[in-house]
Amino acid sequence: MKLYNSLGQKYQYLELKENSIKIYLCGPTVQSPPHLGHGKSVVSFDVLIRYLRSLNQKVTYVRNITDIEDKIIDKALEEGIGFEEISKRNSLIFKKTYADLNCLEPDFEPEATKYIGEILNLIDLLVDKGYAYHSPSGVYFSVKKYSRYMELSNRKVDDTVSGERINLEEDKESKEDFALWKSSKEGEPYWESKWGNGRPGWHIECSAMVASILGTEIDIHCGGNDLIFPHHENEIAQSQAGYDVETFSNFWLHNGMLQLAGEKMAKSTGHVKPLLEYIEIYGGEVIRFFYLRSHYRSPQEFSEELLKESRTTLNRIKYFVGNNITEEIDHNLIEKFNLIMDDDLNTPKAIALIFNIIKDAKRSDKDSVVIKNTIGKIMSVLGFDLNDQYNDFEKINLKDLVDEFYLEGKTNLEIIQSLINKREEYRGSNDYKMSDEMRDRLLEFDIELEDNIEQTDWFWRNS
Repeated sequence: MKLYNSLGQKYQYLELKENSIKIYLCGPTVQSPPHLGHGKSVVSFDVLIRYLRSLNQKVTYVRNITDIEDKIIDKALEEGIGFEEISKRNSLIFKKTYADLNCLEPDFEPEATKYIGEILNLIDLLVDKGYAYHSPSGVYFSVKKYSRYMELSNRKVDDTVSGERINLEEDKESKEDFALWKSSKEGEPYWESKWGNGRPGWHIECSAMVASILGTEIDIHCGGNDLIFPHHENEIAQSQAGYDVETFSNFWLHNGMLQLAGEKMAKSTGHVKPLLEYIEIYGGEVIRFFYLRSHYRSPQEFSEELLKESRTTLNRIKYFVGNNITEEIDHNLIEKFNLIMDDDLNTPKAIALIFNIIKDAKRSDKDSVVIKNTIGKIMSVLGFDLNDQYNDFEKINLKDLVDEFYLEGKTNLEIIQSLINKREEYRGSNDYKMSDEMRDRLLEFDIELEDNIEQTDWFWRNS
């Protein structure tokens, strides 16, 4: 399996192994609810986990929650409540939206505040080894003491600043040094330490949680490409220096940013679209499918038109597959899918493969049961439970429409297609009153028709 490793900026082969592959994903900082950009990151690497497990590879998957950070504290002060309330409220929203996107739950989901002891132990190691120093404003990692700093981002130290999420402190030895421990100010939350009351810096949290759960050396570290510097760069430095390891993570995978009018979505600028809002309108599976139509490393432009197009495209796959009848699949097609996914998780090409399979099946008019099962299997690896959705959909009773509009079909899928065909006849004869009546009757079942130039598509609002 070939993956693009940001460490070295090259493709490398990930070897499957008997023991578990250790994967860590930088989870959210929960000062506010998630936006659409958060969804792209978690879905991108959810596909990685699903695909590896489909190959019978054991995976230990960790996704953290940063529940203490300057912006969380600022939000709590603004609302006049404790930071814990802000963190808990938004953490629950993140978990709900991730579930709506059909993302797997991680094996471990650590919260930073539960690992203060481990964080302090790592800081102690760094101070003892001369990589960190104490000043009145906190404890800082001395960048000049670590010769391999910037090996991930390939930047020059002189061209950067620390990247801290607060103003630079005057008592740092160098502007590039980054905080491991921040001395608490009046009214701020704190924990006790040998360096005084304070709280952890942003970067040190992940290093301590990774080491505590997965060990000091892991296989894959994931996150958005906006985290390469400073967050992941600093993780590497403090982990390798503190734990005396040559390589903290063998692979560093980074997803591209979701863009709105050509600019990155970011909470810091307010240039965002709320994820929960769009899930409520389009459903989590449509949002997920939208993400996968773009390669995970590529920037992706967002628009409602693209969401609607994704809904239509996904619906065509669902309509073709229907209900999986048997477990029999075409192993040659699965092998083609695996070869595509082995090429750096190329989900757009995998979706193109699905439509080529559908096109070939319709053109050859061959027995499609195995083909449908195979597409259902591929979609399952991509994170879509079509069989469960079909069973829920078929529980709707559309039988009355058969007699009402003289339709054919036994299943709901067949009835809807028959209605669409009959409606086209009315539209062709300019009987728009009957055409609209058929549309309105389907709306009573939360089934909406969408007329396009080539054909009429439909979708179920509850899916």
